[in-house]
Amino acid sequence: MLLDLLLSESAAAKGGDDRVVDWSASLWRQDIRQLYLTSTGGEAEQRMRVLTPSLVVTAFDKGRVQTRSLGGQYGGLGRQGGLELIAEAGLRGAGRRVADEALQLLAAPNCPSGKMDLLLMPEQMMLQIHESIGHPLELDRILGDERNYAGTSFVTPDMFGSYRYGSDLLNVTFDPLQRNELASYGWDDDGKPAEKMWLIRDGVLERPLGGDISSARARLNGFALDGVANSRACNWNRAPIDRMANLNVEPGDKTFAQLVAGIERGVLMQTNVSWSIDDSRNKFQFGCEWGQLIENGELKGVVRNPNYRGVSASFWRSLKAVGDASTFTVMGTPYCGKGEPNQVVRVGHASPACVFGEVDVFGGAA
Repeated sequence: MLLDLLLSESAAAKGGDDRVVDWSASLWRQDIRQLYLTSTGGEAEQRMRVLTPSLVVTAFDKGRVQTRSLGGQYGGLGRQGGLELIAEAGLRGAGRRVADEALQLLAAPNCPSGKMDLLLMPEQMMLQIHESIGHPLELDRILGDERNYAGTSFVTPDMFGSYRYGSDLLNVTFDPLQRNELASYGWDDDGKPAEKMWLIRDGVLERPLGGDISSARARLNGFALDGVANSRACNWNRAPIDRMANLNVEPGDKTFAQLVAGIERGVLMQTNVSWSIDDSRNKFQFGCEWGQLIENGELKGVVRNPNYRGVSASFWRSLKAVGDASTFTVMGTPYCGKGEPNQVVRVGHASPACVFGEVDVFGGAA
């Protein structure tokens, strides 16, 4: 049944159009069992089932190439659960739709450039949260552990409890108990019970992503920083380190229609295709697969190669509207690498659609 579905969606993606030059549909399933044992007789067993559907279509015409995907080209629709996730991810019927969008992008003009409002959909919010909140808040990185390999963080220990990370609308939680999210678990890999914790509340930074060991190290350096249950290892032969798990932006009070209606001039962007961020996780530049102009509160035409840039320390303060639960989507990726040797783990990010004001937007021709 699953193979038939993938073959059907793959054939629909091709659809007899010669401009479609590459297409694929896949489904990655993992059954995971973790057993944690202590020297004093403690034992905790966890079982997880992960499903990651993917569909990617590339179109080519007159020297121009555009790619469109379902959930991103890097497994962004990964979740925990069973076959019900196929319907939740929208895989059935996606082949033709995604191919049509790739063809629309071929004919679309380049994204305009300038300062304007930016409406980010959850597929792109996942990357924004991951790179400019998740990694900067990892406590071992803040304490200097990653400095020689993946860089440091613009966040310093004295910022917690007072630093304005975002506007009053920004609320970010660490929640390994979120149903179906990719990195949900009951205990971290140091045996700490998982619970939902607030990292940023009403825009103010409250808590780092630090396990028990990093929190103890911070206290030795004079900083009383309570962390979360995020000591995680990629395998039995790797020591646990501070890793984001499920890192979510909490929903606000605006419907999608209200988000669009509040924008006089802007661009909707969806689904990450490229990213670049400096070694302190501050200055960034991200590109998306799909863009749509917004003018006078209405969605207009499609634009290709939409990009935006900013600085983490100020970008989140430009947050001006947050979507409600109807815009909230659970995403996840199995490809977060960190540490020496590199450890790759699953991470989850859930978010509503969000509007940011006066963002530096530019097109591929710029």
